[in-house]
Amino acid sequence: MKKGSASLHIRIPAKLKKEAEAVLSALGLDTSSAIRLFYAQVALNQTLPFSLPALRIASPQTQKIVTDALEDTGALGPFDDADSALKALYAAT
Repeated sequence: MKKGSASLHIRIPAKLKKEAEAVLSALGLDTSSAIRLFYAQVALNQTLPFSLPALRIASPQTQKIVTDALEDTGALGPFDDADSALKALYAAT
């Protein structure tokens, strides 16, 4: 490995890998080049290089559950971090 370089090891479904590599090959890219290109775009633009689908609006039932939970004065929290939340959760059981 070159000095100053890092390895990336990921697991993806075999079918997805095969399908994506066929597209990349047709574009003249190998997997490593495509990943480097993706990372370069993320670093350059400080966001993903593609748009994400809009978030779904929560159903009225889900909105009520969230509202009720936020209004529950006996509920645990708020917490500054996950460790505090877990400590309180374990202490409550």
